Amino acid sequence: MPVKIRARAPQARCHRCGSSKIAALCHHCGVPLCQEHRSGPIVTSEFDGLGFQKAEPQHCETHEHVVKPSIRKFVYAAAAVAGLGVLLMFASVVTGLILLLIGLAGGALAWFEDHRRTVAAFENRPKVPVVPSIDSVKVREVVQGRLVLDEHGTYHSSVTPVEGAITLGMTFGRPDQDRLRDYRAKYRLGPEQDVEFSAGYAVLSGRAGLEFTDRTVTPPVLPLHGLVHEHPFLAAPESRAGAKWQLDLAHRLTSAPEVDAIPLWLTPSLVPESDQRALQLDLQWLGNWPSEDASLEADKVERLTLHVPVSWGNIEFVSDSPTVGSMADPETGGRLIEWKQLPLGALTDHRLTLSVRFEDRIQLTDVITGSLVVSFKGALSGLEGVQFHHPMGGPRTSRYESEVKTEVTADLSLNLNGVRYQDVRVVPDHKKDNPLECPESHEFPGVIPDHETLIALTDAMSESGYYVKWVIGHSPRSGDRENALNRAWDVGGRLYEGVFPVDFYVGLTGEEVYGGDIHAEAGDSKVRLSVKGAFASKEMEDRIESVWHGLNDIVGETLKARTKPGPNGRNHQGAHRPKHAGPQSDEHAAALQDLRRRRKELQSAVLGGRISEQLFRELDGQVEREMAELDRRNGED
Repeated sequence: MPVKIRARAPQARCHRCGSSKIAALCHHCGVPLCQEHRSGPIVTSEFDGLGFQKAEPQHCETHEHVVKPSIRKFVYAAAAVAGLGVLLMFASVVTGLILLLIGLAGGALAWFEDHRRTVAAFENRPKVPVVPSIDSVKVREVVQGRLVLDEHGTYHSSVTPVEGAITLGMTFGRPDQDRLRDYRAKYRLGPEQDVEFSAGYAVLSGRAGLEFTDRTVTPPVLPLHGLVHEHPFLAAPESRAGAKWQLDLAHRLTSAPEVDAIPLWLTPSLVPESDQRALQLDLQWLGNWPSEDASLEADKVERLTLHVPVSWGNIEFVSDSPTVGSMADPETGGRLIEWKQLPLGALTDHRLTLSVRFEDRIQLTDVITGSLVVSFKGALSGLEGVQFHHPMGGPRTSRYESEVKTEVTADLSLNLNGVRYQDVRVVPDHKKDNPLECPESHEFPGVIPDHETLIALTDAMSESGYYVKWVIGHSPRSGDRENALNRAWDVGGRLYEGVFPVDFYVGLTGEEVYGGDIHAEAGDSKVRLSVKGAFASKEMEDRIESVWHGLNDIVGETLKARTKPGPNGRNHQGAHRPKHAGPQSDEHAAALQDLRRRRKELQSAVLGGRISEQLFRELDGQVEREMAELDRRNGED
């Protein structure tokens, strides 16, 4: 059996058992410890006198030790006994001498042990423990590149290696100054002596595939250490300035998904029937970027800056309230239009449309330049956040502002030579298309319109590059025959011809016939198919028509392959009709043609965004019921 080795980003784990549930860190080296392997209650004087009465220092096996407290009080007690012995010698020489010797011997032993403990404490002197408040955590990773739309209407995208930074914002307080003063007194350090402090550790959450440019810092545990003289608030006891401490750590990605293109498109087009004075900009982005397994959600347009030629005249209308320059930019020679903070999270179709109308005509020989910054929620590296630990190793539960995002930044160059004054083409169109070559619907006798047929159809479309955006299933209804159900499915999506989108709609309806099983044993299907796209030339219009024909071939091949014989071997040379149905009258045909026209207008309206999908389903159901009533009346006649 072949074995494939897959690299995975590191994650903070207990150094003994590998558990990802970190309960503490060794306060000496920052080694992660789980609940089972963290230090238990110990009696140590490492942090005595520094305001940590309840905190327990955490140690790994390498640094496990106990700093015993001073016993100087016993030296003083022994000296008191010796002094008492001297006084008693005036009353009883023997008693006084015994007490004197006991006091001298005990004092010597106590002094020696206290000296040994003091030396050991100085040798194991920890860093100054400080506990600044945590203000904010910001993780920002940047994909930077260039988007170019050339004169042929083709997009070119280039990117540089992803870079990022983690910014930790903290604030020192008066207790930290007091703790430093007590620390100097405890270890007999003068104010001129610089000492190292420890604010604990920051632990990266999630599988963070990154490395820091500062090679002295190794993820996923970041020591929050420094020197007192580098911070005015700590160095000067009476100072109130410089209490803020910001730690910036730049990083690069190591095992994150490969990013080889900008996941954004900014497509310019001329608004139809605008006398070539209105420009529409469609910002589109991938919905599963950078991968289906780890996709990031688009959050907002941080900034979209465009420089348009001043020869287009003043701006008469612009959507979404940008900043508009009144004069030409001295560097680019163009007029500035800048949008900021445009939300994207609610746009489920991954598309934002902006429009600008100018006083004069837009010249298609011009080029629009600018820049674009779009932020996504989450980090490409897999970093989810930061957890903080106390200088003594235990976890901190502070509440602070946290932001983890990825920014996609691109310089723009949009050549309008490939853009034409556009119109909209819908296929089939009864005014343009031959109904024999582009019929509004196809009937497929012997094809059961169930979910398996729907899956086969959508899979075939996806394999051919048709992006299926939505599928709607309607509730089954009783059919014209006994043991029969009418089924209906609506499928919508988009296909890109270059950078130009072509929307499509497929309606799968039909009748399922049931025998003694819960699954249909036979059925007939009917498919309605339409596409819609903007065009500016005969070539582009032909592309839209080719999308319909391509989709028509996919539907035909897929459904014909699923043809099954009907009950009792009934053949399917013709479409199924109710057994009493007779020839259609002229009045019936005209009414049916009118209903088909209404259905086509509804399809065009929902594809164009003029009505909602819910309203479309209600109106389309009404048309379906009227068509069924017409068939019923025709059968009775």
